[in-house]
Amino acid sequence: MAANSSGGSEPKSNFENKCGDCLKLLYPAVNEDETPLPRSWSPKDKYNYIGLSQNNLRVHYKGHGKTHKDAASVRATHPIPPSCGLYYFEVKIISKGRDGYMGIGLSGQGVNMNRLPGWDKHSYGYHGDDGNSFCSSGTGQPYGPTFTTGDVIGCGVNLIDNTAFYTKNGHNLGIAFTDLPPNLYPTVGLQTPGEVVDANFGQSPFVFDIEEMMKELRTRIKNTIYNYQIPDSYGQWQTVLQKMVSTYLVHHGYCSTAEAFARGTGQAFDEEITSIKNRQRILKLVLNGKMGEAIETTSKIYPGLLEHNRNLLFMLKCRQFVEMVNGTDTEVCPPKCPRSQQNVYSSPTTTPPRHSVYPQPTSVIQSTKSLNSNSVNSK
Repeated sequence: MAANSSGGSEPKSNFENKCGDCLKLLYPAVNEDETPLPRSWSPKDKYNYIGLSQNNLRVHYKGHGKTHKDAASVRATHPIPPSCGLYYFEVKIISKGRDGYMGIGLSGQGVNMNRLPGWDKHSYGYHGDDGNSFCSSGTGQPYGPTFTTGDVIGCGVNLIDNTAFYTKNGHNLGIAFTDLPPNLYPTVGLQTPGEVVDANFGQSPFVFDIEEMMKELRTRIKNTIYNYQIPDSYGQWQTVLQKMVSTYLVHHGYCSTAEAFARGTGQAFDEEITSIKNRQRILKLVLNGKMGEAIETTSKIYPGLLEHNRNLLFMLKCRQFVEMVNGTDTEVCPPKCPRSQQNVYSSPTTTPPRHSVYPQPTSVIQSTKSLNSNSVNSK
């Protein structure tokens, strides 16, 4: 289907199309426009003793291999997408080379590639010379059998419970690692001359029946959801959920919808319509870039709010300056703004808080949402 062992290969476009079709069947929940799947080894994210060929799926060692300092690794082009649920890839040992010092596993972005996988933090590997597993440490733990020329080693990552397992020639060796961090890359490492391995990221059928394992995992998750026991106090939970919806509608100013929802669910609607409309009005002023008017209106309706939230006032002032430059806002400070607020940051000797950052429009909108929440609590 893809590159064969004799060195021949299909045209790249045809190969990629077939590979893409297989991967879509394996991982239907993955949106590759947002989180691409690993499809090959990266020609950029590797140590210089690593050579790549056959659509960047074959890895061979081209270093001296005298000491462990000559180890070299390569990562896949992309990290494993969380939406995979269960991810799996296989590596076939074409040649164990001189000593068979090979490691197959996972690593995070930025982990040293002048090492076998498993030796550094956020790096995990299963090594062929001793069968040990290495979990972010140079000290291995007994795990499985050794592997050599002709063996196929698989590495699976369960993204539901953050564990990893390995297979050898189609047999599951059990869990090797737990509590894995996110955004790990398939990784392979070699250390002595003559070592050559081929990767299968799903472009060809796997030796291990991963599809059956995926079906079992999906079935188990569905059963867990279907068999979830609803508490006897279901009515209380329903009330809590309805209150959450009502609070959301009020917070975002959907007056009519909030009232209709309250009537439909039999809740008491105790929010003041005037207060909701006032907050909606302030939010609209902010979105329209009329920061001076927004500050003035807030000071009138909610006296003291900006005085006690100086960071919020500072962000609004900064945004006001931007809008003034754009021509949307014409006043640096509204004439009716309280004197204590005018002097918060207007004095040239006053230094704003160091943790304040230049606000983006979304930051100001979020701050206004906080203003809304504070006003609700103050009631």
